[in-house]
Amino acid sequence: MVRGWSPIGTPSGDNGISVNYENPPVRIAGALTALPISRDGYHTVVGGTLLVDTGAFNGTLMGAYYEGDDVGPSLFAFGSLGSETGFTPPPLQVRGIAAGFGWNSRVRVPSAETLGEFPFLRALDDPGAGKDEVDPLEVLKNLIGPGGWVSPQEGDLWLAAGLAFDCFASFKGRMMALVQTGSDLTISLLGIGGAELPTKGDWKIARLEIGIEATLRPKAGELSLSAGFTEKTFIIDPNCKLHGGVGMKFWFGNHPKAGDFALILGAIPPDRQVPAHYPKQQPAGLTWGIGSTVSIKGSAYAALTPKSLMAGGSLEVTFHAGMLRAWLIAKVDALVEWNPFYFDVGIGVRVGVSATIKVWFVRITISIEIGVDVRVWGPSVGGEATVHLWFISFTIGFGADRRDDEPALGWGGFQGMLPPPTAMVRTVPVSGYTGESTPEVGARSATKPWLVDSGGFTFTADTQAPVSKLYLDRDSTEPQATAQAVDILPMRVRGRESELRVWLDYNNTTESLADWGCTLIRGSVVNGLWGTSAGGGGDGLLPDRVLGARLVSPPVKYGANTGFIDEKGISFDPMAPDGNQPLSADEAPSGARPQRTCEVIGKIQDGIDAAGTRGNRSALISALEGLGVELGPLDADLSGYARAAGTAFTAHPMLVPAA
Repeated sequence: MVRGWSPIGTPSGDNGISVNYENPPVRIAGALTALPISRDGYHTVVGGTLLVDTGAFNGTLMGAYYEGDDVGPSLFAFGSLGSETGFTPPPLQVRGIAAGFGWNSRVRVPSAETLGEFPFLRALDDPGAGKDEVDPLEVLKNLIGPGGWVSPQEGDLWLAAGLAFDCFASFKGRMMALVQTGSDLTISLLGIGGAELPTKGDWKIARLEIGIEATLRPKAGELSLSAGFTEKTFIIDPNCKLHGGVGMKFWFGNHPKAGDFALILGAIPPDRQVPAHYPKQQPAGLTWGIGSTVSIKGSAYAALTPKSLMAGGSLEVTFHAGMLRAWLIAKVDALVEWNPFYFDVGIGVRVGVSATIKVWFVRITISIEIGVDVRVWGPSVGGEATVHLWFISFTIGFGADRRDDEPALGWGGFQGMLPPPTAMVRTVPVSGYTGESTPEVGARSATKPWLVDSGGFTFTADTQAPVSKLYLDRDSTEPQATAQAVDILPMRVRGRESELRVWLDYNNTTESLADWGCTLIRGSVVNGLWGTSAGGGGDGLLPDRVLGARLVSPPVKYGANTGFIDEKGISFDPMAPDGNQPLSADEAPSGARPQRTCEVIGKIQDGIDAAGTRGNRSALISALEGLGVELGPLDADLSGYARAAGTAFTAHPMLVPAA
């Protein structure tokens, strides 16, 4: 039997094989079996595991292969190698390494509180160090079964590597890097670390083990960090358990919630509403059972967002011995908002005792409880105090009434929730952009003008706010396109107009873009800014809102003649003495008549970089070089000439049929 693992039995049914080999100190166990299909589109799932123990070292290897009908095959493999004595000397001693990969596969990233259950991190521990034996086939089924950690995902690829280490013989840790690509680029750093006090002996005064998870999704524009106690954590007494954790999320880049962030400790109470996209945490606190008579429960929560700070906690102490029971409950919660400023703070204490008395065949319970709850809010400042007695409760109010809903912001307050003006509207060149020039003297703006290709230019203009009317000039009163009216939730206004005007500044004049090709840009906006109610938008977003436009310059208009040519344009330098003129005005024209068609430029574009043209050009170059002609440097790439043909001619050249 391999240390830490139970013996591998025969796989269920006739669809597998297993092997067990033991020749101390070498022990080898393995199995290959068909597994239940847990994903639609696949008809075969084969998994395997191999365990090796040499006494000084032990290792595990697990993997699975999926075969489907209309989807590509999926596979993954993960292996680890551990040692009781470690691979490196103290003080930093590496005692385990692991690596894995998946093709057409994806890994579910665990939260900080569940890192202790993540099989890849658990594999970094020395299996022989555990007291409980584990069935490796059950571990494999848990890894890829329904709701498992690894699942097929066509087009995805993942790589993982990790190590386990001891630091100064007191701190033990496991860490792993996980990179996933395909449907979404995800970079995760996972780790568990902890220490015991004292470090030696069976009696412990404390054991702290914390899981840390950091995940970056650069394409999506999201960074999340979380840390939490694992189930092994306690202080003072093994029955005094700490639980819960803290989570942070930041949104950036092109994410619809870019600029938003949240820092959450513990579980937010139901009466404190936070946006649905904020991180969800397990309740944070402690539970402590002292003997069989006293129990202590404590909890805490906190949240920091761009809009508010909230925090609170509770403590409950209970004594229960026979027919006598006593309790103390204290709680506090606070909310502070700063846009606009508002506070709401409450505190409460209750003390009670109950006794059960048996009179003949009847049990009678007598309870007495007294307490007080106080809550203060503002501005305008007000509050209430509630007194609880075992037979009556009453509330005394003072000052202003508590608000029923968040007050409406003014325009100045709402502006503070928006990006800065320089980031509110943007223009981005798409194609035909060749660089920047210097601002013209007397120009209205110091912004550097764009240099663009005369053959065609495309750019986008969009905003961080929904648009209800789009104008493609500076002064027009007729919109190019219209969309639904704009609502502003923090200001409690509806049906407002939001205009986006786009025009060209050229030679100190304005040019309309009405004849440019225009395609509306649509996207999602945040319900908390542009919705009608706090609960709207489902996931907090309002889809299909107009945010801007993609503009394409009109086709190039080629002239039918050369235009006006002055005398200087046709002047010439006299030659002395006069030479023989090869042409005569009396000579009758001969040969084919030149023709002008509308396909000439296209033929030049298609033929100048064609294979035949390149071959003829190479043959001509070789012939000239063979005659001793110095050609100098030559362009090997003709694609630029093909592209330039579209703008190099003011009119289509005339063609003469080849003889």
